[in-house]
Amino acid sequence: MSNVKINLLYGSGDLLHTHLNLDPFTPDETNILVRADVKNLDNFVDDAEAQEIIALDVIDYIPLTEINKVIGHWVSKLGHGGSLIIGGTDLFEVSKAFSQYRLDITEANKLIHGEQYKPYLIKRVNFTALGLADYLESLGLKLQKKRVNNYRITIEAIRP
Repeated sequence: MSNVKINLLYGSGDLLHTHLNLDPFTPDETNILVRADVKNLDNFVDDAEAQEIIALDVIDYIPLTEINKVIGHWVSKLGHGGSLIIGGTDLFEVSKAFSQYRLDITEANKLIHGEQYKPYLIKRVNFTALGLADYLESLGLKLQKKRVNNYRITIEAIRP
């Protein structure tokens, strides 16, 4: 397996100096940060070549009609033993907090639908931790970690 490590960003997130960081909205490209479509990694890694793909704040913004294709594409880029670390907003946790009056309507809407002042910050899809974990397993990945922290999901899975 190659040592290609990719960190997918969506206008925000932490740059990792050990990874190729791809962000469709960065105004300033550098040797570790490239403006690129995070839904298509063909220009950066061959099939079964990536050691790790991190997509912590990306899936919420991908249209529902494309999400299966995009996640499947990322999985196809993983080498055997490669990790996919994926995350987003947990719809179950947001809904539970709202129904228990721990979260007001404005904050719940922001977590579920994103920022409304820029079209690219509108969230397009929501997952639950259990639903996302089940989906990744259905793609043949082996779950390593599943975390819910406040309203955030992080799931790590490995391609056997």
